Amino acid sequence: MTGKPAIWLRKPFWGRGYSGERAAAMIELAFDRLGLDLVAVPVQDGNERSRAAVERYVDELGGQYDGVVRNATRRPDGEIIDHHRYTVTAEQYDS
Repeated sequence: MTGKPAIWLRKPFWGRGYSGERAAAMIELAFDRLGLDLVAVPVQDGNERSRAAVERYVDELGGQYDGVVRNATRRPDGEIIDHHRYTVTAEQYDS
């Protein structure tokens, strides 16, 4: 998954509702301006706070949980991690 655009919020900004605001802006950009067909959001396995935030805004946007992607990423320390994948399609966003 190297080379995929991503945005992380630093710890001082956690729990302030910025995740949903960021998601709404990125989804609008993806579908309304760039004309993309699908936005995928990976969440590292074990990061339950991020999963809860992503589940909230993906649900609000009509998206879905696709499942676990095994061996999705190699961390800088060499550890292989799984991701939970959430997606929103342009069709889901428009409805």
